[in-house]
Amino acid sequence: MARILIVEDDRPFADALAFALRPAGHDVLVAASAEEGIEFGLTGQPDVVIADWMLGGDLHGGEVCRRIRAACPSVKTIIMTGYLHGASEVERWSEYAETLLEKPFHQEAILEAVNRALSCTVGC
Repeated sequence: MARILIVEDDRPFADALAFALRPAGHDVLVAASAEEGIEFGLTGQPDVVIADWMLGGDLHGGEVCRRIRAACPSVKTIIMTGYLHGASEVERWSEYAETLLEKPFHQEAILEAVNRALSCTVGC
């Protein structure tokens, strides 16, 4: 189906996401840091990037998505966060990703978000 890059520094959570996506036929790459995510995003040719907003280090998940999309504009991006505080923050995150998922969420939510991202065309 699609190549999906997960950028998440919480390895058990990243593994759970990969476990949910692989049975749907997706090829899943996992990066444990923002820097690794950018590298994989630029070299691994993902169709979808799923990034946690709060990553250890100097870069957040939005910046990971922004840098990958700057080089590969067709990449669809999904941001995950457990720190959503109102509509103004949703607007801020929308510059980095087509979809925002608030943690915690069920496995079905990530599958739906990926399917929605893959079905989007220009302007989604």
